[in-house]
Amino acid sequence: MRKLIFTRKWSIIESGSRITLSVECDEAKCNAKFDDKFFMVMPIKNGETKEIEISENQTLICLQSSTMDAEFVVPAGTSDVTLQAKPKFNPMQGNPFTITEIK
Repeated sequence: MRKLIFTRKWSIIESGSRITLSVECDEAKCNAKFDDKFFMVMPIKNGETKEIEISENQTLICLQSSTMDAEFVVPAGTSDVTLQAKPKFNPMQGNPFTITEIK
């Protein structure tokens, strides 16, 4: 097992939006199932950081709100992973979030 550290960067853009973080996991830890994949689904507040144990396999990370979806695939490996999500001001596209890896 390795650690995923996921931060939603504080921003005035989308600050009041309810954002949901979904992390692919095994069936024992899941609380949701999408397309035959198991996920831990949890809210993540503006400026909040979550630490989650993930498998050493490739893992799908999803971020959702009522106006946007963003995905990031963590490649298989043994090292811990740090990701940051931040919104980009673009009302025509629902102020989409980008997820980047912090090394």
